Amino acid sequence: MGERRTLLIIRHSNITNEVRLVFDNINETNNNNLNNITMSNQELITQALTNMSNEEKALIFPPITRKNFVVRKSWLGRNQTITFVNNKNQVVTYNHDEVLKVMLPKLNIMPCWIKRGYWSQSTNLPTNVRHLAEIVEVEVEESK
Repeated sequence: MGERRTLLIIRHSNITNEVRLVFDNINETNNNNLNNITMSNQELITQALTNMSNEEKALIFPPITRKNFVVRKSWLGRNQTITFVNNKNQVVTYNHDEVLKVMLPKLNIMPCWIKRGYWSQSTNLPTNVRHLAEIVEVEVEESK
């Protein structure tokens, strides 16, 4: 194979998208076909996650404990279980992907989601997804 040409930059308004195309100089017998397209790291991760089973995802992305409710665009597809304690002293456990799928129509019009791909709530789960979570009451011992 011969030389490679890489990096085509497209600018549209204030958004810069880098489109990386890797062209190999192929001899005429291969009819100058496109041989290879380079993907971004996020595209590679997304593609790998779509081919994995939920059991394989659970090994890579174990359940996490946080201090608040959170959904992230970059976590979609991980099938990750997240646990936190809300302000009512209840342990809340939810599947990130299931909750995010329900919330996406609302999130897609929110400026914080559009800008950062992240949304959180410190007090509790949003009411429209509480039916998707497991909520367990925690007994608090009173000190004397």
